[in-house]
Amino acid sequence: MSNLTLFRTDRSRLPRPHRRRAALFRVALIIPVILLIAVAAFAQDDQDKPKLPGLDKIISANEHLMFTGTVKTLDEKHNFLSVSSVEGEDTEIFPIKHSTHVETADGFRKKLDILSPGTRIIVYYDQRADHRTVTNIELYTSETKKKEPHS
Repeated sequence: MSNLTLFRTDRSRLPRPHRRRAALFRVALIIPVILLIAVAAFAQDDQDKPKLPGLDKIISANEHLMFTGTVKTLDEKHNFLSVSSVEGEDTEIFPIKHSTHVETADGFRKKLDILSPGTRIIVYYDQRADHRTVTNIELYTSETKKKEPHS
């Protein structure tokens, strides 16, 4: 006999317990390989999704936005400001509070009563789902009048 035939085993010549061990060994190798492939496939899918359900809605829901337009109405009794857009005929309604800041282009603070119909403003607000919170209102142009020279 050659050396190659000494190490080669014929499975049919093995006793039954050895054949069972060989079959169990193959199964024991195949199952972890299948599990590793499945875990890798699920891990690939999970990389695109957030780890906590709803986390992306919480993070991206609060947006800082601005709206430029002219004041239509100011209702301090019901705490809302109606502003028509500069472009088009859209009208937006913003909830306001008595603590809402109104600033001139120069940076001076004014009271809400300066917002008369026709005043051009920029409204800075936070949008979370369907709720708006006005953070600041800025007069589009300074409302100060220039002094005319005396003649």
